[in-house]
Amino acid sequence: MRSKLLIAAAVATLGLAACSKEHAKEVGEGAKAAAADVKDAAHAIANDPDVKEAGTAIKESTKETAADLKEAAGEATDKAQELGDKAGDKAKEAGSDLKKDVKEGAADTKKQVHEATK
Repeated sequence: MRSKLLIAAAVATLGLAACSKEHAKEVGEGAKAAAADVKDAAHAIANDPDVKEAGTAIKESTKETAADLKEAAGEATDKAQELGDKAGDKAKEAGSDLKKDVKEGAADTKKQVHEATK
């Protein structure tokens, strides 16, 4: 938007240099009128109830999305913790089973050694 105004001003300046004073005055007034129209249009857009409503809707949607993401992250953390706990329980159970099997194997071996040496 600003670059368009700068271009318009540059064109107006060149026009002022190349034309008569009367024509230059007309071009200057036209440039001022165009700038005023642009300013009025920008003001109208900024104050348009639909534009304001859309901005409010975007803000609220962003807040809701952030809340949903935060909740989802919390749920994912809880699920990861739950799975970690289950994995820990399974590891303990497997270790206990292995320890039991080793003790039974050692007892069997001891029994066989004892019987073989009778």
